[in-house]
Amino acid sequence: MNEFFRRAGYFLSRNRRRRELEDEMAFHREMAERSGVPERKRRFGNATLLHEQAREAWGWTWTEWFDRLFQDLRYATRMLLRSPGFTLAAVLVLAIGTGSNIFAFSTFNWIFLQSLPVRNPDSLVQLERRAPNTYTYEMSYPTAIFYRDHAKTLSAVMTMMGSRMEFESDAQPIHANYVSSNYFKELGASAAYGRLLDPARDDAPDAPPVAVLGHEFWQHRFAADQSIVGKTIHLNGKQVTIVGVEPYAFPGLGGAGGLADVWLPVSQQPYVVDGSKVLSDTSDGTVYVWGRLAPGVSAKMAEQELLSLTNERRKQYPNDIWRDETIHTDPAGHFNALTEQGYQGMIIIFTLTLLILTVACTNLGGLLLARGVAREHEVAIRVAIGASRKRIFRQLFTESLLLALVGCAAGLGLAYVALRIALIYIPESEWMSATPDWRVSLFMAGLALLTSILFGLTPALQLARQQHKKATARQVLIGVQVAASCVLLVNSILLVRAAQHLVYTDPGFGYEQVISIRPGLAAHGYSPEKARAYLDQFQSRMQGLPQIASVSLARFAPLGGYESRVDTNVNGHPLHIFRNWVDPEFFRAMEIPILLGRNFLPGEKDAVIVSDSLARKQWPGENPVGKTYWDKATVVGVAGNAMTNFFSEEAIDTVYSPAQLDDMPGMCIVLKSNGASDSLVPMLKSTVQHLDPKLFPEISLLKSTFRHDMRNMENLTLFVGLIGVVAMLLAAIGILGLVAYTVSQRTKDIAILIALGAPSTQVLASLLQPFSLPVILGTLAGVGAAAFLSQLLRSMLQGISHLDPISYAVAMAVLLGSFAIAALLPARRALKLDVARALHQE
Repeated sequence: MNEFFRRAGYFLSRNRRRRELEDEMAFHREMAERSGVPERKRRFGNATLLHEQAREAWGWTWTEWFDRLFQDLRYATRMLLRSPGFTLAAVLVLAIGTGSNIFAFSTFNWIFLQSLPVRNPDSLVQLERRAPNTYTYEMSYPTAIFYRDHAKTLSAVMTMMGSRMEFESDAQPIHANYVSSNYFKELGASAAYGRLLDPARDDAPDAPPVAVLGHEFWQHRFAADQSIVGKTIHLNGKQVTIVGVEPYAFPGLGGAGGLADVWLPVSQQPYVVDGSKVLSDTSDGTVYVWGRLAPGVSAKMAEQELLSLTNERRKQYPNDIWRDETIHTDPAGHFNALTEQGYQGMIIIFTLTLLILTVACTNLGGLLLARGVAREHEVAIRVAIGASRKRIFRQLFTESLLLALVGCAAGLGLAYVALRIALIYIPESEWMSATPDWRVSLFMAGLALLTSILFGLTPALQLARQQHKKATARQVLIGVQVAASCVLLVNSILLVRAAQHLVYTDPGFGYEQVISIRPGLAAHGYSPEKARAYLDQFQSRMQGLPQIASVSLARFAPLGGYESRVDTNVNGHPLHIFRNWVDPEFFRAMEIPILLGRNFLPGEKDAVIVSDSLARKQWPGENPVGKTYWDKATVVGVAGNAMTNFFSEEAIDTVYSPAQLDDMPGMCIVLKSNGASDSLVPMLKSTVQHLDPKLFPEISLLKSTFRHDMRNMENLTLFVGLIGVVAMLLAAIGILGLVAYTVSQRTKDIAILIALGAPSTQVLASLLQPFSLPVILGTLAGVGAAAFLSQLLRSMLQGISHLDPISYAVAMAVLLGSFAIAALLPARRALKLDVARALHQE
């Protein structure tokens, strides 16, 4: 405490000490003048230097450190204000570079770091079923209840299942979430109006059917009518009572799991969906399950207990539990968990934005070196009056730090605007905010320090040593700019060509006239025999219509967001194999050719058809027909490659199995029309409900889904392409500034060459020759780095090839062309130099 008051007293008395020092030095200077001794006079000739030396002798206390920092900042501010053009250009360059990085980090922060605004998010986990080569987040509702009733390491268990249902007489179905009645309570939510689901009131067997309206649905469908609480609505033709309205900006769990038009208790799902067996042990319906860790319990402890419970349940219900199944707990207190694919995506985004920052910093470093010409006189004077290199370096680096802080603040503003725009297009964004939190603020502070080092360190060292006229630093900066810009531009063009590949290349199946129907037979309690009879009836009705070309069945509808994936190794390489169960008509309806062998026969078992890509990987150079696959199954045919799951190279490795009787309740109907498919939707819906009025099918036009996915790809391509263009422009501006700087330094040489009659080509060659080597080396380094980064892109997007010669040729042509133009502009002005005036000034 005494030390604190001593330092505080020193801080308050520093002005008094400074005045005492000035008075003492004035006294000694006057005495030296009176003495008439020249040596004594010279000692007091440089008062500023003597002040600095005296203060150095006092020592560097923290108060003195702040005092000198403020002094340096004041001086740096004056110097930057004296050059408004340079300052504005530097701030804009930094704003672009830092703004893109702040935007990328803010997005990462939203998705993976920032906790959901719910009660105690760190204790929330999502249960994931795992077995060798497979995994899923879905489990039967009775299994979830078993874990809820027996797990001691979980203080609560929550379940949710989504569904589409008919609302009143609306033509479009709405999205409903069936959740356990403790869902809102465990998340600490409060109703905007009325009440939310209550375990004590809504889980009872005789509880009246109730529903909670989603906030956005309530605003748009009911015009935010507060009196809606207590009124009744009809869902799937069943009457339910509205008991409340979901709170605004409710995040929910599981990403899009927070989005719903209507929330209902899962215990009342059989009431809304006739014939449903979700609550029974024989149900085909599944739910997503979350748990809350009990106090003092770790996720590992919970997994160990859940494993023992899983083994116990397998003894009672062996068909419900996989062999060697375990339960993994994933953190659920964030918008999403960082999966392998998401990790790769974030690496790509951060790499691209860091490359933009690199280009911006090297650009600005070149501008600072060029600016050193104008400050040569100032630095020389300061050295002449006794300033040390260390003092000059500290002042110059302080200017760079101040410039970085201002640039990062401007970048934060740009990122804020971009984030506000991005939130408009994110449906789950009500709870998200573009306002930076402490993580973003800390990231910005670190970014400011990093950028000040990147662009300010080398120029400050060279200016302090008065070596700014050396070409080495400038050539290094040019090489780095060219390399970073090359990486960005090459990968941008690769993405553009990938989008063209997806848009203009045949995906391997016909989609323009295909319609998928999910009748939801399993959800309505259909037995396999009853489901088979229903599907046969539907097919017989459709096959007689002239508008229908083909009717088929598939377990997973094309591009329907559902998949069954097996992770395995083929010939020592990891491989993701996708499975589907189809009938023989599926290949005709989807226009997927059978390249080798034959199609399935009616009623066939223990047979598979593999995609051509998988056949080549599994049996390179061999005929796969007749091979045994997956124990008993025999390969009877090879189908053409088709990206029916999602758009990626890995999605074409597919195994098709013949659908069996037990698969019928979960089957989708896939139709191919003879003409426009849009007009068939009302008829198809009427036919499905005519066969069973309690069904409310989900009908999708494959061309609409395909085009939606294409728009997402085009948006990604536009974003990355914009990054490449921005980086190229920044680098071109940097080349322009450095060439202009070189021209200003070699005015005398240029004038002499012109006076001696040297041709224009020789003058240009002498000016541009120093830049040729760094441009060539930077281009080569950029090509190598671009090939490495494209490997990541290639693993995520179809059509990416790291050895695509067209992309590399176009990128290098555009890059070198833009640099040539940027370099020739100041060089062209140099050829118009007034020789007499230039030599006179020199």
